[in-house]
Amino acid sequence: MTEPSPFDRQDVLSLLFHPRPGLPVPEETNRCFDLFIPSHDGERLAIRCHLKEKALPTLLFFHGNGEVASDYDEVAPHLTGCGFNLIIAEYRGYGLSRGEPSISHMLADARTTFAFMDDWLKKRDYLGPLVIMGRSLGSAPALELATAFPDKVRALVIESGFARVIPLLHTIGLPEWVELPDESEGPGNLAKISTYTGPLLIIHAHEDGIIPFHEGEDLFYASPSSEKHFLGVKHAGHNDIFYVGHRDYLEHLARLSRHLMH
Repeated sequence: MTEPSPFDRQDVLSLLFHPRPGLPVPEETNRCFDLFIPSHDGERLAIRCHLKEKALPTLLFFHGNGEVASDYDEVAPHLTGCGFNLIIAEYRGYGLSRGEPSISHMLADARTTFAFMDDWLKKRDYLGPLVIMGRSLGSAPALELATAFPDKVRALVIESGFARVIPLLHTIGLPEWVELPDESEGPGNLAKISTYTGPLLIIHAHEDGIIPFHEGEDLFYASPSSEKHFLGVKHAGHNDIFYVGHRDYLEHLARLSRHLMH
């Protein structure tokens, strides 16, 4: 049984999560398909796979709020082209997943998804290193896994991630006067990254109006990793960072893949 987070309350969840349905794979192949797994309490979780080569690193990706896996169908070839197998996880209520999203479920489901995919990949001889990537809201499950499985997660990528949840809630609409639990009772991104020592890439837009640039910097400086890189994308905001900075964005990911393969 997953313990609910003190932040799992309606005024917070209605701002943090905006679930919407997604589309199944248009034409399923042995390289592009959806998988379904049960969560710890039996809800159906969806995973979209874009597989390239068995020897390559595998990128387990957690998307942002309001996004679904099918939104990435066009972007996927660019990410796999950097030298990765790509697996996109869905939150409850998003895409083809079922159930109601919450912070506690998001983190617990990330662990379930990771354990399932780690086993699934090994059984099919996808033996390349595992990389975890989280965009925006997805930075929370990504950091949960990077710190929970340090022996299995070979690298971590955070794009447009938040260091603290309370400033984010105020930015997206929660009035300042609303009483909230202590920051330490939230996802704990800043505390988690302060224990992460593996290869790290942080990408953040200079003009991000939802999660300010300094939040990405704070995550970067908090990590004790000796193999960390920061990519600041100029003239970009929270939702156009990939399109504005795609050349550098993809080059940094490709460089990470090459580094892991040597």
